Amino acid sequence: MEQRKSQNEVLDDLVAQGTITEMQASEIADAPQWSFSVRELVTYLAALIIAVGVIRILAIAFEDASENVIVISLYIVSALAGIASWKLSSSKGIRRRFGEVLELGSLGSALGATGVLLSHTELRGETIALILMTINAAWGIFRCRDAQFAGTAAMCVGVNGIAISLGALVDADRAWAAGGLMLLSGSFLIYMGTTKIGVPYFARAVGALFVVIGSITLGTDVANGRVIPIVAGIALFAIGATLLRPELLIAGAFCIVTGIVMTVNRWIHNDMAQGLVIIATGVLMLIVLSAQMKRLSSRQAPDAQAA
Repeated sequence: MEQRKSQNEVLDDLVAQGTITEMQASEIADAPQWSFSVRELVTYLAALIIAVGVIRILAIAFEDASENVIVISLYIVSALAGIASWKLSSSKGIRRRFGEVLELGSLGSALGATGVLLSHTELRGETIALILMTINAAWGIFRCRDAQFAGTAAMCVGVNGIAISLGALVDADRAWAAGGLMLLSGSFLIYMGTTKIGVPYFARAVGALFVVIGSITLGTDVANGRVIPIVAGIALFAIGATLLRPELLIAGAFCIVTGIVMTVNRWIHNDMAQGLVIIATGVLMLIVLSAQMKRLSSRQAPDAQAA
């Protein structure tokens, strides 16, 4: 497998070709993907403090109010925040990002009001959570390609919320269902993180985290399932190596190590032998990897000469 060029190597090639200057290459290399001004950060902090104060005042004001008044108030807040978010959606920079913060607030208020209404039905708590998380995930998937971060954040919360609540519905006494569904939800988020969405690396990181949690949960709850984290870790590591994504590489390595330790502790009861087996496993991985890379190099060499 041919090694992909790093960003600096690509920039060096462009400079050598005369496409861009060295100064332009330095500016590109040093430019962050996101840029926030101090004013914007202070604005977010002030808005957070104001929101906490407003919530505190509303909690006192509605302490003796009926739930109908609370539900109506939440829906009104959701509508106002949604309108403000829609007005700001055509803006750029700080105004657009603040609009997406309002969008998440609007979604949260609407889900909270709906949850209060559903709590008076005969539905189980897990079912209510599943309904709310499905709405949240649907909105996130719908918005993740157009929004800068709101859609991705809603999708991550909703998809993993579906996995947890549905797992509790399937089998509330054991964790195997939730573990398997978290493995699926994490895999879905990793896939979405390889497409053009608002914050792809956030989706990949959250997805990798839930793949790790789900595989370890399955490994501990399923009989003879300790190999599951190893298989999941190898898959994560392979994808991370192919796409050069550090969050997937780190998660895959952690998953593999955890799975090996779980397996060794289960089948080998001598501490010294456990350490030797773990070391031997790592050495074997290096040998197999080296042999595979030599094979790929030998296959590519004739092609290179023929060219």
